[in-house]
Amino acid sequence: MNKFKCLIWGATSLMTAMPLFAQNTERETGKANEESSFVVAPAISSSPGFGNGLGAVGLYFFKPNADDEVSPPSTITAVGMYSDTDSYFAGAFGKFHLKEDQWRLTVGVPSGRINSSLDVGGPQNARFENNFYAVFLEAQRKISGPWYSGFRVMSIDQSYTAKNEAGNQYFALYDIQDTRNGKFAGVISYDSRDDQRYPESGTYGEGVLSYAPDNWSDSGEYYVAEASAASFFQIINDQILAVQLKGKTVPDEAPYFERPTLGSRGDLRGYTPGEYVGDHSLLLQLEYRMRFTKRLGAVVFGGGAGLWDDSFTSDDLYWNYGTGIRIRMQEQNRVNFRIDYAIGENDQDGWYVSVSEAF
Repeated sequence: MNKFKCLIWGATSLMTAMPLFAQNTERETGKANEESSFVVAPAISSSPGFGNGLGAVGLYFFKPNADDEVSPPSTITAVGMYSDTDSYFAGAFGKFHLKEDQWRLTVGVPSGRINSSLDVGGPQNARFENNFYAVFLEAQRKISGPWYSGFRVMSIDQSYTAKNEAGNQYFALYDIQDTRNGKFAGVISYDSRDDQRYPESGTYGEGVLSYAPDNWSDSGEYYVAEASAASFFQIINDQILAVQLKGKTVPDEAPYFERPTLGSRGDLRGYTPGEYVGDHSLLLQLEYRMRFTKRLGAVVFGGGAGLWDDSFTSDDLYWNYGTGIRIRMQEQNRVNFRIDYAIGENDQDGWYVSVSEAF
């Protein structure tokens, strides 16, 4: 099944079978009705890094305390998928809003295998396999108004296997080795959004300074500094302008998986993760989101990024643009099924499919 047929099949399946994927349940308590909702959908992947894949995703929305009328819904997510590159991803994640949103807890256990084939300018693509397993926990406490602060701890195992000589050369270029790393971080965030999943107004900003002690990390001692901010503006009814600014910096001794790369986790869609890698990155992207009917919408987007090592030049600047459609799966929690197509420089492009926005 090629990319286009895979995406059309997925969109058609969702639109025709929507009533089967979302349901609301109400549980009686002694004081009030506590409402929860459950959404299940096919997980359809088509991206430069993962390939064309199928699986399933489930989202459970609930309130830990039925009397809490301030906190947004807490969420438990489970996802699993397998692709035509013999790659897979599986994970369970939880985000909990507690005590009238005074506390925010996030936990996750992702794992996977990614088979990459990267065009790095040689006579053949660099082919290699990456297996990973991670556990993370984040806790933030409200400081004042929309400001939160807290900590994050994470442990991740990474193993790599080169599949050809170009893969070995790629490993040597970026000093790629099997690693087991632990790190902790201080986190500060600002959140004035009107919704967690599909905001129509407000700003979310986050700053993270991570530190991996020498006795926690096979890669030795290192740090990672990251910051991001995304603002959302309602232009007219059902039309939103979303703007994101994001930056990251790592030292030379940081392991490969920590380094900024284009196309990873929504960062400048259209590029294959791993083909462009640096020590520092700065990204700006804009997205115009429109809803035509209760269930159908579309977006257009574009942006630019700088990705460099020691010094920045014009050769380190990259651009992208693209468009996509949105299928509203559940109105109550603004759950969208996303299909995006993005174009980058040097014949780079890619499809992106998920049950969440890029940012």
